[in-house]
Amino acid sequence: MQIQSDPVVVPSKELIDLIQAVRMYQQQIARLQTPEWVNDNITRVRDYAQRNFVDF
Repeated sequence: MQIQSDPVVVPSKELIDLIQAVRMYQQQIARLQTPEWVNDNITRVRDYAQRNFVDF
């Protein structure tokens, strides 16, 4: 079985723009952090339950 496909021509400007957009999104994702209120809620649930999530 052989897969055949026709070549596709992509202008270099569009390819460069795509790569830059992907890099920008990667950087934004890398900077994401868990908001402090999420950590506070997790701590509060642990305190109420007097258990840790790894205890299960």
